Amino acid sequence: MFPRLRALPLLLLLPACVQDPSGPSEPYAFVGRWDCGVQTFTFTNTTYNTGDTTYPIQSVRRDGRNYTLRFANGYVIALVAVTETGLTWVSGATGDQFNCRRVK
Repeated sequence: MFPRLRALPLLLLLPACVQDPSGPSEPYAFVGRWDCGVQTFTFTNTTYNTGDTTYPIQSVRRDGRNYTLRFANGYVIALVAVTETGLTWVSGATGDQFNCRRVK
C-alpha cells in the first residue's frame, strides 16, 4: 500500500509536463493589432495574421520585452521592445524591420 501512496505525487505532477496541443496561450504583451507601415499585423496568443494569411504560432520565447515567434514552416520573427503602444517587428529570414504602433 505504501508504494502506491508514494507514486501519487508523481501522478499529480504529470499533467504539468504535457504540452497543450492548441499552441501558446500565455497572455502575451504583443497580442493585438499593429500598424507596421507596410501592413497591419494582428497577433493572438496562438496566431499571426499578415492581413492576407493567418499562421499558427508554434512556440513563443520571451526575453524581457522581446519575443521570438516560431512557425511550422521554419519561419521566425522577433517582436522587439514590446510596449503598450509600440514594437519593432524583425524578420528572421530577411532581417527586415518595421516600427509598429498599436491600433486600437
